[in-house]
Amino acid sequence: MADGKPTSAEALTNGAAQAPPSDDIAKTYDLLPKLIPHLDRHLVFPVLEFVEMREDEDPMENRKLKYQLLKETNMTDYVAALDMEIKGLNDRPEEYTKKREEVMERRRILEEETSKLTGLLSDPEVTTNLRSDKVANLNYLKEQHGVTLNDVSLLYDYGQFVYSTGDYENAADILFQFRLLVSVFSTCSACLHCD
Repeated sequence: MADGKPTSAEALTNGAAQAPPSDDIAKTYDLLPKLIPHLDRHLVFPVLEFVEMREDEDPMENRKLKYQLLKETNMTDYVAALDMEIKGLNDRPEEYTKKREEVMERRRILEEETSKLTGLLSDPEVTTNLRSDKVANLNYLKEQHGVTLNDVSLLYDYGQFVYSTGDYENAADILFQFRLLVSVFSTCSACLHCD
């Protein structure tokens, strides 16, 4: 098939064009290098975890890939552990301690700024008063609880931040709450995240 013509049946039966061994096929048709540039880094991470379990993979090379992938995230403890392992260090570099403190402070601030809204959304009395009428819900939340579009935007920012720390379960909960509110606020075009 090198000349562009398909291999004939006769050539195949004579063994002229045998299929490469299964290991070569897997490497030839590996889609990961083509997919990874188009995926969110937090989606690539579990794929790399899975790939690391393959016998033919170099564990240190995989750790380096994970480090490169995650160093720009807020997963400071995990990235620090990878860096220490790659460099053979016994002590955590100071830069990771500083970044961890910054991440924890930012999370605390976002948690504090969204506590009113998250508290409302965990209150059964409030959630039972929400209806399918978006305009009525908007008025109810604004008038009865002082919820603003800024509060909703902050909830989105908080969910995204939690996601960037690798706390996917909590991020899913927060972003689900945001999604519920986005449907409530979808009649307003002022919210930056409603589009």
